[in-house]
Amino acid sequence: MKSELKELQRVLGYKFKDLELLETALMHTSYVNESGFNKCESNQRLEFLGDAVVELTVTKALYERLPSADEGALSSIRAKLVCTATLAEIASGLGIGDYLVLGKGAEKGNERENPTVLEDAFEAIAGAVYLDAGWKRASNFVYKVMEVAILNASESSDREISNWDRKTSLQIELQKNGSVRIEYIVSGEQGPNHEKIFQVDVFADGKRLGSGSGYSKKEAEQDAAGDALRRLDVSKKS
Repeated sequence: MKSELKELQRVLGYKFKDLELLETALMHTSYVNESGFNKCESNQRLEFLGDAVVELTVTKALYERLPSADEGALSSIRAKLVCTATLAEIASGLGIGDYLVLGKGAEKGNERENPTVLEDAFEAIAGAVYLDAGWKRASNFVYKVMEVAILNASESSDREISNWDRKTSLQIELQKNGSVRIEYIVSGEQGPNHEKIFQVDVFADGKRLGSGSGYSKKEAEQDAAGDALRRLDVSKKS
């Protein structure tokens, strides 16, 4: 096991002073439950800590890289970077799944490739690095392994930011000939609280003009406004 952990540390680019922290970060709840250990010996507590380390690291990186982005745009980009799909892809690229300590049932269920399990393990490792070496080293570790994803998100954000004020554009378009009552109404919600997606419809004097979705109500409203602008443009041409 120690030779395997040595290889993983090489891949992670970080050598632990306390190797037990890394061992705990890789210990899935299924193994703990089947072995009769205390549930606190699994990687869930480290995952709880690492979740905050990852989010703050990404938040700081985006804040520094995107000085022209407002809170809504930054929140939207961050949500895509810290979601299960992105973090699981990073964990998979590092080969973290190969080093997980699973129970027999989880092993048979191919949990090594489960996106949620991979996300939790990655966050647990981030939490372990934080306890082993402090905030600066943990943040550097997270940024290093997420750098490509962060840079890609930053580079593609210019288009998103330039389109961010679609609500104002829609208001100007609709009120060219007088006052119009514009309403944005949430029509649905999907997903868990930390990854909730909102659906919003936009109405002008009671008539639905468009709909949109997003990781926040503000983002969904902007998406709905963009949909309405596209529909209005089509109607003008027809």
